[in-house]
Amino acid sequence: MKTHIVFDTEDPEGMAATIKIVDHLAEKYMGRRSSRYDRTFGKISFIKTLRAFAKQIQKDFELEDRTFDKLAYAKNFADQVFGDEII
Repeated sequence: MKTHIVFDTEDPEGMAATIKIVDHLAEKYMGRRSSRYDRTFGKISFIKTLRAFAKQIQKDFELEDRTFDKLAYAKNFADQVFGDEII
């Protein structure tokens, strides 16, 4: 089967739909999704992981600055990741 898909860079909704179609076809015919990554965890779990990682860095590098393990800092970054602004 051949499928031709148009990726119109002037149509944000169309681009998102194209990616969904390609993922669906890849999963059906290749047995896996085409995306670079799959999110297999929720935002809250991700935020908790970020905060634990920040605390570990602070401990390992003996940092005094406590900014990085604050909830607001981790949540802001998670919002960017889950909003597809990052990665």
